[in-house]
This record gives sequence, C-alpha cells and structure tokens, in this order.
Amino acid sequence: MELKQLNKLTILIALIININAFSQMKMADIEGRQFSIDLKTEKRNVIKILDNNNYSVFYILNRKKFDFDKKNINIDLVNLIFFSKKYNKGILTLFRQSIYHKKKAIYNITLYTGLVGNYMFKPSMIIVDNNFNYEYLMMYSYIHPPYDINTYKSSISIQDNINRCNIVHIDLKGNAVYENIDDILSNISKVPKENSSEKKCNSVIYDIDLKDFFPEKIIK
Repeated sequence: MELKQLNKLTILIALIININAFSQMKMADIEGRQFSIDLKTEKRNVIKILDNNNYSVFYILNRKKFDFDKKNINIDLVNLIFFSKKYNKGILTLFRQSIYHKKKAIYNITLYTGLVGNYMFKPSMIIVDNNFNYEYLMMYSYIHPPYDINTYKSSISIQDNINRCNIVHIDLKGNAVYENIDDILSNISKVPKENSSEKKCNSVIYDIDLKDFFPEKIIK
C-alpha cells in the first residue's frame, strides 16, 4: 500500500513540474537547445523553434552567419524572441549559437545564453509587439550602488521607445535570464504614459548596441 502511495506521489510531482514548465518560461530555458535548419528549403526570416499554449521562441535567421569554413564549428551571435501569448509581446535578445554543418544545406544549431554568473553576455534587450515592432527598450544591470563596492544590485530598466524620457526601473533578485518572461513583461504597465516636456532624453540601450547587435527591422 505504501509503495502505491509513493508511486502516486511521484506521478503527481512529475505532473506539477510539467505544468509549471508549460506555464512559465525563462530566457535560461534555451540553454543547450538544439535544432536543425535546411537553408535550401527554409524561406522564412523568423523561425519558431519552441511553442506551447503560453509561449513561443523565435529564431531570427541571418544567412550570413552560415558562410564559414564547413570543416569548423562556427560560434556566433543570434537574435531570439521570447514571446508571451498572455501579453502578446516578446523580448528580443542577443545570445550565442554554435553552428555545425551536417550535410548539404542542413545545419545543426545549439543555443546558449552566454551568461557568466550574474552578468549577461549582452544586457541590452528590446520588447516587441505581436508584429515584432520595437515598442520598449530594456537594459539589465548588475552593478554595485554608489559608495558601496561590497554590495551588488540586479535590475532592469524599461523605456518607451517613442518617448525615451519614460522609464521605469525594476529591482531583481538575480540575473534577468532566470526571471519568468511574464514577470518581466508585467512591468510594462508601470512605464509612465505622459509625454515629457524635455526635448531630449537618453536611451537606456547604448546606440552601438542598437546599431550593431539588433536588426533595424524584423521582417517575418
């Protein structure tokens, strides 16, 4: 009897874990994820590599990344979108990928966050709408507060992409890649809506990041 109850408890725990896995998603969940692309048959610019009832993850295809010596594995950069169906918005990030030429026009890809401890490889991010238009700019920070070099603080700053004076700062417990996607996007409602009287405001994302690491426009 005790063995049957233990088996039932094990099944229940596994079921709860599976439910949570489908109801919550973190950027760290892509670590080590693998998939293949056939460049000859693939016509899309944006490839859906993960999908469930709550989230989708999109891979932004850059064909220039596949132009390398096929004897080697190419370690390069990749744009990903973590899309929440609850908020109908996504987080555009820059992570790492390894590309291995399998045969003909088929390539195997492995994804990595590239994070080291509490530092993200590239802390700049962009929040996009359901058409992948840039709505908000976002920056993750892991720095020590002024005059206290022994204490570090994790936070994200979200900024209206149109009126860049409108910013909200949110404290985090750890690295942003371990935050639930929906928890991050829930902070959009805290960004001020009123127009600022200031003539010029600074972007939370470095201009060089916007220019060099993100596409000017995402075409589905």
